[in-house]
Amino acid sequence: MKNSLTVLILAIAFANPALAAAKKKKTPVKTATPAAETAAAPAPTHSESAHHDWTPSASFGLGSIGSNFHLGVLGKYETTANIQGTPISVGGRTGFLFGVDTPSGWVIPLTATASYEVKNGGGLRPYIGVDMGIAIYHTNDIKVGGFTVANSSRTSVEFTGLIVPGVHFTNQIYGEIPFGTVAGGFTIFPSVGTHF
Repeated sequence: MKNSLTVLILAIAFANPALAAAKKKKTPVKTATPAAETAAAPAPTHSESAHHDWTPSASFGLGSIGSNFHLGVLGKYETTANIQGTPISVGGRTGFLFGVDTPSGWVIPLTATASYEVKNGGGLRPYIGVDMGIAIYHTNDIKVGGFTVANSSRTSVEFTGLIVPGVHFTNQIYGEIPFGTVAGGFTIFPSVGTHF
């Protein structure tokens, strides 16, 4: 029994330094880097951006607004925005259209515009657009020979909604045939214009 106890004590005595050495040889466990020290992920890239190159343009047209012929000048101011990789021109349009029929009058449209140019690789660049907004619409009294026949003079603010197919003939010259509603009447107003 004494021999067994002695052997056990000797084994423990020799084993302790061996255990200590083994503990020293163990590779240290790497701890996770704290979240504050990790490299920040790049900010997500937004797909919507504007070039901020605003382009003015003006056009002259002759067409029908509510079965009355009007002629006049329209001005447009627009820029191009990339919306999910698709270039869309956005801006606004206004102008002055004078009625040449009886009863005569005038229209001032105030609309927001958006259009998409169809990429066809050719010289002519077609596009399709939408105008939405209001129009200040005025009609004069009906007069015959200087005498008022009907008191139809009125001024109102009316909804305006137009679909605007068009084509760029060159980088400056374009043509459009807006159609839809102005002041509650069917409107079609072909025009030719230029970018400045």
